[in-house]
Amino acid sequence: MDFKLTQEQELLRSEAQKLAREVFKDRAARWDRNAEVPWDNIHLLAQQGYFGLIIPERYGGAGGSIMDLALVLEEFGWACVSTTMYVFSSNVHANRIAQLGSDEHKAKYLSEIAAGRVLPCHAMSEPQAGSDANRIRTSAVPDGDHYVVNGNKCWISRGAVAHLYLVDVVFTGGDKAEKGLLLIERGTPGLEIGKIEPMMGHRGSPSTELVFRDCRVPAANRMAHGDFQSSLMAMSLSRCCNAAIALGAAQRAYDEAVEYVQQREAFGKRLADFQGLRWMIADMAVKLDAARLLIYRAAANATAGFPSETEAAIAKTFANEAALSVVSDAMQLFGASGYSAACPLERLYRDVRGFAIAGGTTQIQRNLIARKVLGRRRY
Repeated sequence: MDFKLTQEQELLRSEAQKLAREVFKDRAARWDRNAEVPWDNIHLLAQQGYFGLIIPERYGGAGGSIMDLALVLEEFGWACVSTTMYVFSSNVHANRIAQLGSDEHKAKYLSEIAAGRVLPCHAMSEPQAGSDANRIRTSAVPDGDHYVVNGNKCWISRGAVAHLYLVDVVFTGGDKAEKGLLLIERGTPGLEIGKIEPMMGHRGSPSTELVFRDCRVPAANRMAHGDFQSSLMAMSLSRCCNAAIALGAAQRAYDEAVEYVQQREAFGKRLADFQGLRWMIADMAVKLDAARLLIYRAAANATAGFPSETEAAIAKTFANEAALSVVSDAMQLFGASGYSAACPLERLYRDVRGFAIAGGTTQIQRNLIARKVLGRRRY
């Protein structure tokens, strides 16, 4: 399998890298320290078209691929994870609308998302339902040409700033209850934006609770279920992108460690001259390279029209765990200074830790992989 990037992809990656390293890198500590939404970065990203990277051109996007998005997210993740999460959510959730939305949904929202005027987010988790989506209780009861929505959502990333929510609900009132998605706009009567939950990482991308109390939503806002292929594409996209951001952050930690061990001296020689530490650097390089290849395989196959739930789950699992290992080893090489809040490694560690939880835990990914390998029932 050839992962050679096209000239256009090389240019896309180069431009993203330049923006990340010249602009986002030095701002990241501020957003994290103050738990502040990176609005300056968001406006800049909107101006440069990154929120519409994979949105079809007819809706104002760039019409790019999953591979294109993964390349960009890796570069932005190197500099500022909080900022990168907005590029992630705009593209991933716009893709969901493009796949499952009606013509009216696409016409109304996709160009607005591409321009950065509408920030979307996904609202699935509930107090009793995280990894187990079957425990979702938020209900949507038909009432004329509306649904009346009641329920609570929690841990909703970017929920405090989003303009549009893709909400997992249970549709009742028919022959049987059905799970599905409703598009609910900020400001809809009956929707309350709850308290912001202080989080360990991703601090510029606030998580909040959402409360629905007799929230009336037009029935036309219900999204289609979609076919198997569109579901696979959505899962592949989300998992590949999660993995790519984690990889970018880990690459930053690795780069910092490589530079440090070549400058720092102890016992009369550079840290880079101690065999044990050289092996640590080598192991970090192996993990990063393997993670990158797994992500590229899943992204390239999805781009070619052959998305694989298993390949994406493997990429996410390995990249999430490799990233945490690489950042942890980088901190170890730095010693006390790596544990300092003044060092970017401390922030990177907190940011990377969240990826193995978000978007389906690594344990859930292993269930998916094992189901494919063993042919066992779904857990």
